[in-house]
Amino acid sequence: MKKNNHQTVVALGFFDGVHNGHKSLINKTVTLAKKNHCRSAVLTFKEHPLNLIFPAYAPLMITTNDEKVAIIKSMGIDDVYINEFDEKLMNLSPESFVRDYLLSQYHVIHIVVGFNYTFGYKGEGNTEKLKELGKKYGFSVSVMPPTINNGQTISSTLIRDLIASGKVSEVEAFLGRKYKIKGHIVVGKRLGHTFNIPTANLELSDKVILPGAGVYYTRVHVRGQSFDGITNLGHNPTFEKHPYTIETYIYDFSDDIYGEAMDITFLERIRGEKKFDSIDELIAQIRSDIVFVDENYRKRK
Repeated sequence: MKKNNHQTVVALGFFDGVHNGHKSLINKTVTLAKKNHCRSAVLTFKEHPLNLIFPAYAPLMITTNDEKVAIIKSMGIDDVYINEFDEKLMNLSPESFVRDYLLSQYHVIHIVVGFNYTFGYKGEGNTEKLKELGKKYGFSVSVMPPTINNGQTISSTLIRDLIASGKVSEVEAFLGRKYKIKGHIVVGKRLGHTFNIPTANLELSDKVILPGAGVYYTRVHVRGQSFDGITNLGHNPTFEKHPYTIETYIYDFSDDIYGEAMDITFLERIRGEKKFDSIDELIAQIRSDIVFVDENYRKRK
């Protein structure tokens, strides 16, 4: 754990996705740090605490740690600390968490948290407890209210639910950007090449939450350029025991990109996953999907 000897305004939380609600905390932290002529920091964990407490309930992440740090830094935060969440930390009382973990490692003069922030053993500490400890140990506290959009409180859970259910076009209003995944191109079954519909098979760089199985209009970034794409995620039930794949047909592109890095940004869900009676029916549907996206989305841009 890196120790910070500078006076610091610190934001606490997990910050998965760094969504529009998180951004209010981060902006507040940057503003207060500038006002007090000190460092601004975000303190978070490498893995969601549920991975240790209740692994079966641990959610898949919206962002990788590298993405999280990059987004937070881009907002003007000086320092991002991503620490291990272990059993010792899990078992600290709320006061010990503040005194022995937070204040002993970081020269904190002000803490910024969300309205539902909890800390310490079994989450026994809340925002009121944090303010009480602030008076005892000499730091102040800002509690940010919920960020509301369309009558819904923005949260990482809400955004994960939207992604998992395939409602990718609704994500940006809460996340603050369109949902994107990253990986490298690997060799697949090459069925598309056989029928002159080549696809790029993406292997994820890190495990993150994926949109529900189906076909999506996407934007692909590869070799420093962006292209329209149509991406299928799923087990392709037309074939028995087919592995889960992320395959993308890239419009106006025919280069060999095996082994290269590629990003996929999800724009619209076209249809769900479907089992076809024959390969011919599957290929006909893929060609129909390509035409549909071209006529209904690409030509409208």
